[in-house]
Amino acid sequence: MAGKLALEIEQSIDWRETNNGVLAGMPNEAAGKLYPGLYFSSLQWDQRYPDGESPKENFTRVEEAFQQLCAASIAQSDIENILVVTHGGVINIIYHILKRLAWSNTNKFFPADNTSLQYDGYIKSAST
Repeated sequence: MAGKLALEIEQSIDWRETNNGVLAGMPNEAAGKLYPGLYFSSLQWDQRYPDGESPKENFTRVEEAFQQLCAASIAQSDIENILVVTHGGVINIIYHILKRLAWSNTNKFFPADNTSLQYDGYIKSAST
């Protein structure tokens, strides 16, 4: 996309999906045997994946990255559009922030298809 649109790329680990620690890259069958019943939705708010992060840490990381992006956009008033390419879990958190809804790792996701474009016109009001 950046090449087609002649855009500069800024990468940040803050926009990554939940850090599921030792489960990252592990086949589902192996994870089920080694960590039965351990799913993102089964974690307590401040319970971490083994060597990973908790739902609270995940939410806080994304919320802070989003607030920083909004603040930078407002500070540079010549920017009309921002494109963020990220994962469904991150998009789900941003939707909750924009709509001022409480987020939890047990909430249902807002519907978003793979490789879809999401737009919400609340970006400037999200920082207020």
